[in-house]
Amino acid sequence: MRPAAFGVFSTVLRRDGYRVLEARNGVEALELANDPSHEDIHILLSNVAMLYMGGIQLAEQLRETRPNIQILLTSGLPHQEVIERCGPYFSPDFLAKPFSVSDLSWKIKQLAAAI
Repeated sequence: MRPAAFGVFSTVLRRDGYRVLEARNGVEALELANDPSHEDIHILLSNVAMLYMGGIQLAEQLRETRPNIQILLTSGLPHQEVIERCGPYFSPDFLAKPFSVSDLSWKIKQLAAAI
């Protein structure tokens, strides 16, 4: 996600009552998620294409230590292509770019309800 868009989405999610941890790339996100002080992470929102580690690889690694984490990937790629890249054992929720703040808010509420 572009930094400006990420800031808007983070602000909206905080306004909706969620605690948001921000990472600039997949490696940083994995480090945050593996920090024992962040045991209460329940939802991963990630772009498919990121520096150092993509969103799919990040999600796969997080699933190893947090099998119940809800995963929401975003991409400009077609949904089917993202699903194919994920393989047969991993089917994340997906938001196609561009998406609106209300689309993101609705999807996060759905995922939070499944926790």
